[in-house]
Amino acid sequence: MFAGIAQAGGLERARPAESILFEKGNYAHFSFSQTDADVSGDYPAFVGGGSTGDMANATSHIGFGLKMAINDQLDFAFLMSQPYAADAEYGQGFYNGLTAKWRSTAVDAILKYNLSDRMSVYGGASVLTSSADITIPVALANIASDPDGPAALGGGPQPGSIVSNYSANSSQETDLGFIVGAAYEIPDYAMRVALTYRSEIEHEFDARESYTQLSLPGGAPTFTAISTTTKTPVIMPQSLTLDFQTGVAPKTLVFGSVKWTEWSKWQVKPGAYEAETGGEITSFDNDTFTYQLGVGRQLSEQFSVFARAGYESKKGGESSRLSPTDGYTSIGLGGSYTMGQAKITAGVEHAWLGDAESSTPTDFSDNTATGFGISVGFSF
Repeated sequence: MFAGIAQAGGLERARPAESILFEKGNYAHFSFSQTDADVSGDYPAFVGGGSTGDMANATSHIGFGLKMAINDQLDFAFLMSQPYAADAEYGQGFYNGLTAKWRSTAVDAILKYNLSDRMSVYGGASVLTSSADITIPVALANIASDPDGPAALGGGPQPGSIVSNYSANSSQETDLGFIVGAAYEIPDYAMRVALTYRSEIEHEFDARESYTQLSLPGGAPTFTAISTTTKTPVIMPQSLTLDFQTGVAPKTLVFGSVKWTEWSKWQVKPGAYEAETGGEITSFDNDTFTYQLGVGRQLSEQFSVFARAGYESKKGGESSRLSPTDGYTSIGLGGSYTMGQAKITAGVEHAWLGDAESSTPTDFSDNTATGFGISVGFSF
């Protein structure tokens, strides 16, 4: 029902629409959504204090879905989405100049087999393409702790050396995962429960890393420009989603979902950065649980309205500089209008983002996000 979402766990910004599998006959839809978050934090006094400014740029997403009824037992769906995104840009204070972007496109091919008019199973392949870029300015220099330095870089920094002006640009990688699920329906009551599992997908990026190394041998400063390409494995998380809906009165539908995503396995740790600093650029400490509950009401043969509330519990731990929030509470409103074989659906959602603390530590609080989306569907 919703074309867009204001905020979700980790870097998730848009969900592939597996629900197209349950449309009657042949169906296609096109969607567009945008999320605009207002996220800022306050630096601690020992790095100068002050505000980060709004570090979250708006992100837009397009989607496409095609469902074909092959016969009475077999349906096929082809989906395109942009499920993960980040666009961070710090313009003030200690983080000034830090930028990071994450881009993704997913293509899914799913077959559904109807065991009966109530039971079905489905599964298929998911192909995910991702890339990322990050820049870390001199203000975020890290004092190297390894006196011998990384052997791969010819000995590396000496004691007291500093790494600054770091940047990394990843290759674009495409890798394969899978989807499996099952559903139970009672059509007379518009009731359906569906459980969908998406596997993790592991990318191995070639990260082109560049930075300046400042050493102080004997007190005299020495600057060394280093550029290298290293392997950077990143795991895009597995997830398990329970979707449900049921009629509760004539022309009234209750719907919702519960989703677990294993974001605790996601981290970005390019080889040279890890060797010089001993850590990762960014990561998430814990998994996420996301809950949605809504109600829809048909006002006429052509027009329906719906409302939804969302909740994601706080995870705790240190947050990522790419997405420095922890949990959220949201509310959304929307409607659908049917014209012959076409259906237009639009919705808007506002989220109150949970307070978080990133490295430094920098406190992020009282932040919000708003998302809107529109989709156009056709039965044929």
